[in-house]
This record gives sequence, C-alpha cells and structure tokens, in this order.
Amino acid sequence: MQWPWAHEKYLAWSTKDTSDLLLIEGKPGSGKSTFTKYFKRNFLERVPLARQSVLASFFYSNREGELQSDHSNMLRSILYDVLKQNETFFYHFQIHYRNALKPGKYFEWDYDSLKKILRSFGDHPAEERIYLIVDAMDESNDATRNNIIQLLYRLGSTKKCCIVKIFVASRPIAEMNQTLSETPTIKLQDMNGPDIEKFAMSFLGPNLNLPQEILRDITEYIVNNADGVFVWVYLVTEEFGKYAKTGCTRKEIFEFLTSLPIELEGFYKRILDKLENNDQRDVRVAAKIFQFVLFTFRPLSVPEIHHALAIPGIHVEFSPTDESFYNELIHGIKGRIVHCGGNFLEIKEESSSVFP
Repeated sequence: MQWPWAHEKYLAWSTKDTSDLLLIEGKPGSGKSTFTKYFKRNFLERVPLARQSVLASFFYSNREGELQSDHSNMLRSILYDVLKQNETFFYHFQIHYRNALKPGKYFEWDYDSLKKILRSFGDHPAEERIYLIVDAMDESNDATRNNIIQLLYRLGSTKKCCIVKIFVASRPIAEMNQTLSETPTIKLQDMNGPDIEKFAMSFLGPNLNLPQEILRDITEYIVNNADGVFVWVYLVTEEFGKYAKTGCTRKEIFEFLTSLPIELEGFYKRILDKLENNDQRDVRVAAKIFQFVLFTFRPLSVPEIHHALAIPGIHVEFSPTDESFYNELIHGIKGRIVHCGGNFLEIKEESSSVFP
C-alpha cells in the first residue's frame, strides 16, 4: 500500500510546520482500522522527524466493552503516552493535580481536567511536536463525542510553538460533517480500488479452477461494484467460491454474481435469511449465541459460550448434575459458533473471544 504516502492531503498534513488535523473517512467495511494500524506501524519509518517526537494513539472499539468506547479512557491513554515519552509535559498536569487532590481521599482524574490538560498542550512553551492517532471515532460514546471532536479540532488549529498533528479515522457521522467540514479529508473508498482488486484476487485466484479471462471478468465486476468496501468483497468471494466449486458455465457465473446484493445491508439480510432456513437445531443455537454475544458488557470467551449453550434457556431454572451438564456440552464448539453465526461472528484467536 503505497498511495497514502504520496497523497497530496497527507503530504500537506505531514510536511507543514503547523498544527493540523487530517481526517480519514470510510464507509463501513472499507478497511479503516486496518489502514490506521498500517499507518501507525509504518509512520515512524516514513517520517523521520516523528522519531524525535511524541506519538500517542487510541483505538475506540464498541465491541470490546464500555471502557474502549469511553472518552475519559481515551484521554487518559493519550495523556499517559505523551507524559511517558516526554516528561516536560508534566508542567500541564501539575496545577490540575494539586487542585483536585483531597487529603485522605482516593484520587482519580476527572473528565474536565483531562480535557483541559490535553487542550493546554497547544500552549506548551517549548518547541515540541506531538502526533496523535485516533481510530474509529464513530465507535466512541456518542453522548459526548462532539465535545471531543471539537477539542481535537481546536488542538489541531493551535498556532503556538508546540506543533500537534492529529490523525483521525472514522465512518461518516454527523458530528464530523459539522465540526470538521473544512478539515482536509481523505475518503478511503475513493482510494482503495487497487487494494480491493488484490484482495479479491487473493480469494479467487488460488481457490478456483477457472480460466484466467473469466477470473479477470469476475474481479472486474467485483471491483466495479465494491465501492471500496472490503467486507462486501469478502462476502461475495466466499459465496461465489462455494457456488463455483459445484461447477458452472460462464453465463451461470455472472447470473449468480448479479443476483447477490450490492449493498452490505442487503447482504447481511441474505445471510440472516439463510440462517433462518437452517435446521431448527442450528437456529436455536444461533439465537442463543447472539443473545449472549450482543447483550454482554464485554466480549465472551469461547469456553464461556461453550458452557452457556449447555444451559436449557436464559429464563429457565436449572440445577444440573455434573453428568447432565457435561452431556449437553458441544464437542467442536468453535466450529459450531462459526457454522451457526454465519459471517456475523468472529473468534479472535489471540484472546479466544467471540466478537460480533
């Protein structure tokens, strides 16, 4: 992925010796988080000046519980990163700490103080440079989101000697359109066509025994209709891969492709409809899995879902013997979760947790 480093808006943001904010806006499924992680991982190599600067980041996530969507947690994380890398910024913490400290009482930073400290970085007396990377702003707590967006906008507009470069990635949301209407914006779906093509070919090419000219036409159709949405490409290639393995003519191939929904929402409805038409045993298990996954305060681990599915029902009094409980445990639980969850659930192997 080379285009980000040559994009005119990125170059203007990274080379100007003034504070600035760059917005990466992408439709759902267009790869914003993957792009942001790639950007952070390669940023120091691409921008040598940043190696002598402070680089702080936070990735919002409404899938990982309230803590990861909380703005206070974002501020604490960003401020900690800054202070850990440059102790001269302690100057901005002192007065707020002293004013809030109460003898004999447990101290905890309040939300307003955290905002004031971050805002005061723009008035830092020394010539320092800070880079802030904030991903998935759309997954943050929406009650006070606009307040945080305005804070970042003002910080990126400061004209003092401390330079603050802010990189924000988000789906299109109303608060962004209102507050950052004049901010340089890169729309991800307008730029990732070549990456979409490579992504599609990585699924189609190695797995299907089809002539190259047909593969080219299939890829062209997918790229032209993806509108920059990687999730849609994945769903189409997965569906088509299953269909193509049964054997089909060129005419049948394109009849099948054109029968698939163009919009992501339509594709999700198709998957749900297919789940409802499954064996009733699968439907019951899928309903229980979604209840447990969607209505918990934190991601559930695979063993937790494994045990939860052995309980007859959420509102059923249940006092099993060890033998009766273990008789209800599903062998091959990961396969069962994937099978019953369609494409709506994923198991993150590093944490062995299940996410919608």
